Parts: sequence; structure tokens; C-alpha cells
Amino acid sequence: MLYHWLGSLSAALFLFTWFGLYQQIKAIESRRLAGLASTRSLSMNQFSSSYLAFYANFIFAIALEPFNHYLFWTRIGALLLVLFVIVRIWQERSSRKNQLIVAGSVGLLLLGLVSILYRPYPGIAQLGATSLMLIVTVILVQGTLHQCWLVYTNKTRGDLSATLFKSILIKDVSTLAFALTIPIEQAWPLLLLNGMSVVTRGLLLVLIRRY
Repeated sequence: MLYHWLGSLSAALFLFTWFGLYQQIKAIESRRLAGLASTRSLSMNQFSSSYLAFYANFIFAIALEPFNHYLFWTRIGALLLVLFVIVRIWQERSSRKNQLIVAGSVGLLLLGLVSILYRPYPGIAQLGATSLMLIVTVILVQGTLHQCWLVYTNKTRGDLSATLFKSILIKDVSTLAFALTIPIEQAWPLLLLNGMSVVTRGLLLVLIRRY
């Protein structure tokens, strides 16, 4: 009962993350229509690492037995919204690296969707999901710290949406609570990833509010 209650609460609160991403996209599109640089202060490192963090949760949901609908459906929506931001960054700051990030992001999403057809392989899938989440935790931390460095050195938050990072913090805290209802031997990578996200995104939000 607690599992489903906290799962439903976590999924409902995750809608704030969708809203935050929508606000970020709205800010980008508003500046684009005005003929202004719309992604200048947005770190591709930060948004691609955020994409991977959502992706790790997405794969984790697929790997779990039973299939975790609370994590899956919320993350696939976030993946599509972050992918839109990544594409906009690539369009404005075209480079080989950014092109590869866009192609890789699309490829990973398609691969994840195809992997659903090969369930259930909970043992193998769980091992793969755990490894992915550990790698993504490191990537997420360095990506968020890179965005912190940009805000600090430029003394401005630029086009970054404070609403987005507030909503991400709400999402992370609710996901941590939900993860506590899952057996610890399964949930510890989820706890680690979202716990580090709370710390680093919290620091970034402090800097955004300061500048």
C-alpha cells in the first residue's frame, strides 16, 4: 500500500518537473522568436547529463520486476522534453560534439524502448541498470557542477529557468521517498543518483537565486 501511495505521489510531483522543463523551453522559444541567442548560458554538459539521469531512471523502471510504471511514464515524458532542449542547443551552437550528443540521445531512447520487448530478464537487466546508474551519477555531478561554474564565473544565470531546478529538487526528494519503499538491494543506485542530484542541483539553485 505504501509503495503505491508514494509511487503515485512521486509521479504526481514529477509533473512539476515537466512544468519546469516547459518553462525552460518557453524561455528558449521566446528568445528565438525575438531573434536573440536563446541557449547561450545553457550548458550542453548539464542538459545532456540530466538526460542521462532521466534515462537511467527510465531503464531502472524497465529492469525492475515487476515493471515500475511510476518511474517509466514520468521519465519518458522528461526525456522528450530535455531532448527538445538539447536539439535547440545543437541548432544554435552547432558542432560535431553537439551533433553526436543529439544522435546518441535519440539512439539511447530508441534502444531503451526496444529493450522492453526483451523483458523479463531481471537479473541481467538489474545488473546493467545498476552499472548505468553509477556511471550516470558521476556524469550528472560533473555536468551540474559545470553549470554551477558557468553561473558563478559569468555572475548571471542567463537563460536558466529557476522554476526548472526547483521542480527537479521536488522530483528528487519525492523519488528518494519512493525508493525507500523498494528493497534496498534494488533501490540503492536510485537513492545514490537522486541523492547526489539533490546536493548538486541544490547548489545550482542557490547560485541561480544569487545571480
